[in-house]
Amino acid sequence: MTTSTGPAAGVHLPWAAVPAAVRSWANRVGGGGAPATARDLPGGFSPGATAVLDCPRGAIFVKAVGAGLNPESPELHRREAVVSASLPASPQFPRLLDVYDDGDWVALAFVAIDGRPPVHPWDLRELRIAVRGLHELHEALTPNPVAGVEPAAEKLQSLFGGWAELEAMVQPPAGLDEWSGRNLSRLAELESEWPGALAGSTLLHCDVRSDNLLVTGAGVVFVDWPHACVGAPVFDLVAWAPSVELEGGPAPEELLALWASGSAIDRDAVAPLVAAFGGFLVRHSLRPPPPGLPTLRAFQAAQGAVALAWLRRLKGW
Repeated sequence: MTTSTGPAAGVHLPWAAVPAAVRSWANRVGGGGAPATARDLPGGFSPGATAVLDCPRGAIFVKAVGAGLNPESPELHRREAVVSASLPASPQFPRLLDVYDDGDWVALAFVAIDGRPPVHPWDLRELRIAVRGLHELHEALTPNPVAGVEPAAEKLQSLFGGWAELEAMVQPPAGLDEWSGRNLSRLAELESEWPGALAGSTLLHCDVRSDNLLVTGAGVVFVDWPHACVGAPVFDLVAWAPSVELEGGPAPEELLALWASGSAIDRDAVAPLVAAFGGFLVRHSLRPPPPGLPTLRAFQAAQGAVALAWLRRLKGW
């Protein structure tokens, strides 16, 4: 889970630089022969290649990564392939065409979506469309239609618990803000409630952010599904909210109020999710950057600051 938006954090690889075997596979998927054009799409948090290829059978979107760029990324592509192949056939979802996997390099090919990233600073009308699209997505994915996807409490167990980890340290790491340092016990206690707050039967995207959605003539399409898990829909809003504010959009409370279920949101139920997600962001921001993702930690820190400000408003500490 990167759960971060902002400047490109990955070391982007041009499509021309991926192995010849991967490019030959993509040519076959596209109908044979080299594409007329290959348009690289830098951005986001993958250290691999992402591109749109103008192929004989039509445009396809391809993404490819090898273990040498980041050892975890090929497995994320594999998981995205499994989830994407099982999503309902609908304009709401990306349509997977084929998968390449030689044990090192993994590549996915999708039908190219005729869309664009959202405008920044966020346009309120466009944000409303995106929030409505997310609500409709949740309705289509309740109950979860994809077999084998873990409950959120299982999927996120290794990521959440940041405040408890910091509290257990003899000396908290340099860079931890003063408010968090004073409230580590309360933060850890509140954070511990997240599994119950996240329980639900909806397939969640679990990594909603601007570079994972495309605005189309019909609404929005949410792409990149490697982190999907099953839980309460509100978590997709909670995890999205800090990046929206950083991109010039409204504060988290206002984003949740745009949601179709906003009037029914319980502040006490949301607080453990904000605490758990904020703890994830803060704890990870204090670690060294992972291979191929040199700016990820700085942006996690920026999102963590938004989450902490939101939590302080929720709890009044």
